[in-house]
Amino acid sequence: MLQIPSMWRTELLHPLSVHFPIALLTMAALCGLVYLFVRQKSFAPYLRFSTSLLLLSGVALFWVAYYTGDQAYEVVVRTICDPSVLKDHLFWANTSAYIFSAAALLEIARYIFHLQKKAWTTLLVVLLLTGGTAAISYAGHLGATVVYQQAGGVYTPDGDCTGF
Repeated sequence: MLQIPSMWRTELLHPLSVHFPIALLTMAALCGLVYLFVRQKSFAPYLRFSTSLLLLSGVALFWVAYYTGDQAYEVVVRTICDPSVLKDHLFWANTSAYIFSAAALLEIARYIFHLQKKAWTTLLVVLLLTGGTAAISYAGHLGATVVYQQAGGVYTPDGDCTGF
């Protein structure tokens, strides 16, 4: 009788860790966009702080997800039919990693060099967040394609389900 593999396999840690940074970074982009339109309102500083907090925590968790994805790559690439989708997924993950990291570094520089009052820094951070969200959305689409169309990292029982 075959044993069902553990849920704590290397290739399953990536999907476990990837959803928080996607949500945090998407919300950072939305908060930043809203901030651009309501800059003169009394709650604008809260939106700006929320954007910073979501961005910095999202980037930190993004690199955890990136590491787990790198660990899963060697396992998953051997089990799927079309590895080019996985390569595209990696390319767009790299692209979004660099975009979001640049936004986070600019955000940190805003505070270190006291550039909070410079509108161009806020606009550039929001533009980077928007571009990063587009890139990470496409990377997520490709990741879902790897999992749901090619069963990457998914245990498939035999036809009569004797493994259960």
